[in-house]
Amino acid sequence: MEVPVIAVVGSLNMDLVVRAPRQPLLGETLMGSSFGTAGGGKGSNQALACARLGADVYMVGCVGSDDFGRRLRSTLLEAKVDCQYMEVCAGVGTGVAVITVTDSGENSIVLTSGANALLDRATLERSKEVFRRSDTALFQLETPLDTVAWGLKMARNSGCKTVLTPAPAVELPQEIWRQVDFLVLNETELAFYSLGPSFASAGAPSGMDEDKLQESAQQLLQQGVKTVVVTRGARGGYVASRQKAFHFEPFRVHSVDSTGAGDSFCAALSVKLTEGALLEEAVEFAAAAGALACTRHGAHPSMPWRHEVKAFLEAAGKM
Repeated sequence: MEVPVIAVVGSLNMDLVVRAPRQPLLGETLMGSSFGTAGGGKGSNQALACARLGADVYMVGCVGSDDFGRRLRSTLLEAKVDCQYMEVCAGVGTGVAVITVTDSGENSIVLTSGANALLDRATLERSKEVFRRSDTALFQLETPLDTVAWGLKMARNSGCKTVLTPAPAVELPQEIWRQVDFLVLNETELAFYSLGPSFASAGAPSGMDEDKLQESAQQLLQQGVKTVVVTRGARGGYVASRQKAFHFEPFRVHSVDSTGAGDSFCAALSVKLTEGALLEEAVEFAAAAGALACTRHGAHPSMPWRHEVKAFLEAAGKM
């Protein structure tokens, strides 16, 4: 089996993580139990995870000329991620995420874009060779939308499969959906894109019923997406394409921090699909990788290695 080659276009952040018994109320000062820093950003999370899962990976993105940027680059290089197209922007800080993780493992995140905001069409044009060399290209929405739309077109025109994690949820131009082969999103994001932006003010759903879930996925398929993959946490998930639709079961773990779990899932799905696995097999592998990520603190530190996912699946009787 040939080694899959994957390009990841997206954000690189340094995560500032505080652990607390619960999320603070508006205006409340709450004592936390610990603080730490770890590499993050959806782009770098997915790049690191893809590399640990056995792919050759190119990272396309921007960091600042600061210690955070140097640390992120060092972590990716250590994992054998090709960083030659990762640009350093002088006079700008690296993106930062301030994360509160509760004792139950749930998180809330506030982002500042920093250098991620400078990832533009010109950057992608300087990196266009990446798409010609890659089998699959991954995108997220922590960088400018115009850049994401342009990158999806470049990847498609170069023959890459395209994977989009549409988070954080924002209004997207119609043209983006038609460029996406695999849309990987959680239930809250699915509701946002199917029910409209007004959903944001109503809060996250307690959970869609099956009819609404299937209807919402079909709506995105009708807008041009080829395959929709919905993660539902402890309820597993749902996959819909023009050819098939099926549910998948979750793996039960003791969750300590869900930060990065979605990126782990997306990376694992992309690696297996690029290797030629059937969709059902790829989703099961991805669910295992996402579950493993929940058992560790921090985004970069929680991205699993391939041998760990394999051992986890074997222990669960899935291999």
